[in-house]
Amino acid sequence: KRGADREVMKLSIIMLVYNHERFIAQALESVLMQKTDFEYELIIGEDCSSDGSREIIRSYEKRFEGKMKPLYRDTNMGMAGNLMDCLMRCTGQYIAVLEGDDFWTDDKKLQKQAAFLDEHPEYVMAVHNWNIVSGSGAFVEAGSDSREFKVFGKEDLQRYDLPGQTSTIFVRNPAADLKEKYMKILKKYFWIPPDRSVSLILLSCGKIAVLPDVMSSYRYYVEENGTNWSSKHDTNAKRNYLYAYLTAMGMEWMSRDIGYPVDMTKAKVNFFKTAGAARRWDGERYKHKMNFYRMLMLLAEPHRIRMIKAIRRTRKIY
Repeated sequence: KRGADREVMKLSIIMLVYNHERFIAQALESVLMQKTDFEYELIIGEDCSSDGSREIIRSYEKRFEGKMKPLYRDTNMGMAGNLMDCLMRCTGQYIAVLEGDDFWTDDKKLQKQAAFLDEHPEYVMAVHNWNIVSGSGAFVEAGSDSREFKVFGKEDLQRYDLPGQTSTIFVRNPAADLKEKYMKILKKYFWIPPDRSVSLILLSCGKIAVLPDVMSSYRYYVEENGTNWSSKHDTNAKRNYLYAYLTAMGMEWMSRDIGYPVDMTKAKVNFFKTAGAARRWDGERYKHKMNFYRMLMLLAEPHRIRMIKAIRRTRKIY
């Protein structure tokens, strides 16, 4: 349509792909099964995979009938760079996200989330419940114990919680000037995982809804030399409490930059004490590493005296 009759694209779907040859077909099929009364575009950031992911994506282009907009990278951009480039290309009123190793399980997922945000303009994002599955797709556990509608707020974020897993995200696409402003913030705090930094930005703009429906599956697997996020960064699998501590500290700095200050003290205390507990869990293997981590945490902390007092006040026993 042209002129005044031209319709705005309702939804842009971002799919991030890197070495997802084993899983990408299921992710694409879960998009194709969606039943909506609106049009969407699928922007795929194929980040220079070394396996057969790119060839599988190409085999699906015709089935999407022009809705697929694949970006075949010449060089690897990394997850954050790939995501930010895809975000800048979104033309839809809303944005949904699906990583190439996850998949949607409800064929009305997109319709339900769009309807909720259409009816509730005070909300900037609607997520939902999800299941955790293994690398083979077998059920592991529910992503959340809650099966009731709830609002995700600042208190939840300060506990280092997230509103939902990446495959549950359905968010309003900000205006071009706001998007550019927030992209600069995200680039500045590049070491903060995008799901945490984006959640912080969105809370500064409005409310976040958590719908009770289970509508996606998050594939959790940790592999030796694996290229997925969990294999590289998972805090518990890698005992990477220093990274988590620095992430929480970075969120405090970032929150001041956007004018929505948060206090991550409880989360930082938890990571400090958990690193100490790991010395007993894992014996000599991690003893010196965890001592080193705890020393670096306090050296990096600009409010060391306040943190030390908070640590001493905490009576939680590990």
